[in-house]
Amino acid sequence: MASGLRAKLQAIAPGTAAPARPAGGGLVVRVDRRKAPEGLLSLPRRGLARMGAREDFDVGRSLFLDTETTGLSGGAGTVAFMVGAAYVEGGQLVTEQYVLGDYSDEPEMLLRLGVLLARFDTAVTFNGKTFDMPLLQARYTLCRLREHWRDLDQLDLLHPSRRVWKLRLQSCRLSNLEERVLGVHRENDLPGSEAPERFFRYLQSGDFSLLEDVIAHNLQDVVTLAALLVKLANLFDEPLAARDSRDLYSLGRALEKQGDGQAAELYALSRDVPQGSYRLYTIYRRAGEWERARAVLEAMVRKNQMGYVPHIELAKIYEHHDRNYRRALFYTKIALAMCDGREQQAIERRKARLERKLSGGGIHS
Repeated sequence: MASGLRAKLQAIAPGTAAPARPAGGGLVVRVDRRKAPEGLLSLPRRGLARMGAREDFDVGRSLFLDTETTGLSGGAGTVAFMVGAAYVEGGQLVTEQYVLGDYSDEPEMLLRLGVLLARFDTAVTFNGKTFDMPLLQARYTLCRLREHWRDLDQLDLLHPSRRVWKLRLQSCRLSNLEERVLGVHRENDLPGSEAPERFFRYLQSGDFSLLEDVIAHNLQDVVTLAALLVKLANLFDEPLAARDSRDLYSLGRALEKQGDGQAAELYALSRDVPQGSYRLYTIYRRAGEWERARAVLEAMVRKNQMGYVPHIELAKIYEHHDRNYRRALFYTKIALAMCDGREQQAIERRKARLERKLSGGGIHS
């Protein structure tokens, strides 16, 4: 599967392409047509809903969008000198790329993009909710073309990607996800951070070949968005397909926040992740399943997970649910010996309270 996806993403061969900047300058338009990523036309509804898509999301009414800009910090002086926008058409993924020949070409680019925006309901991006879409909207306003801008619903893949993979990968940059999740390695790829410098050099020299690497980079980013959407939708639909326990835990957290009962199953499969065990205990405790809750905590103690925490939670169960103060004191003393932080005072108070209860004839084993 990885090799097939690699071939799809790296076979950047525009179907209709302007070979160079027109002699008289002007906006450059590139069009790429390729088979849509497998599964893009049959995305699971449950997976889409779980990852945050609107109930009426339709990939056929979605625009995959990415920009290359003159700066990464935004602001009124930042211009999108290249926009890549892809959509599904007849089983193909069609990508249109607009490249400024000069700053004066920006209105034409915005007008062309505006025609494209009018055809779709949703923008699928990667950090586009924070960066690309506000930037483009600002450019329409500054160029006095605001009536040609259309506010689309947004599905920003950065956020569900972080929910699933941040714990394991730390970095959720698109290029990192592409390599470590989709199994694709970009060769001789121009880092996006170098794109502004290439554009400035092009403006000075007139050598359009300086932008070819940027065009290739942008095209691959857009195509990767489609492949990433398929991966995320399928994973949220069938989270048990995740192979790494950290991803199982992360998916469990995402589903628990949505009130989805499958979270407990995912936590149970990710017990070598301490947080997974603790979240499973919390679910059982809230449901009043005390034996299951106790079993999870005892397993955490055996694995030495989360230090004193499972000990103090066991103490709470034995004190407040079982009224077994002697057993509660046993775990409290262990927790006190293991804790050297600000929680120590609270544990000492618990210890004193249990000793008072025992001296008054509390139940003990």
